[in-house]
Amino acid sequence: MDLKGKEITPEERKIIIKLRNERKTLREIGKIVGRTHSSILRVINNYTSSKSIISKPRSGRPSKLTPVKRDMSSSPYVRLQYVASQIANDVRERFKKTLHEDTTRKFLKKAG
Repeated sequence: MDLKGKEITPEERKIIIKLRNERKTLREIGKIVGRTHSSILRVINNYTSSKSIISKPRSGRPSKLTPVKRDMSSSPYVRLQYVASQIANDVRERFKKTLHEDTTRKFLKKAG
């Protein structure tokens, strides 16, 4: 039972279902595959309920932003960086004054 904590592969699931169809007990299948009988039972129950050997997607905390919203939220910031650097360069060239990009970015954010 050296595979403790590892996900059961689809190949192992096929073997488990095949052995179960051959009327092997859970413990016999577990010894052959190298898993506990409770793991074997879980695979068999999942197979009988869904008729699929593929793992169900894991539940978990949903992401805060969808990929589309993530792209939308990052693109204005990238544009803001580009615009801020352009404004800082224009001020340096026209007025011969040093203006940091961060200062420009802060001003632009404040202005809306």
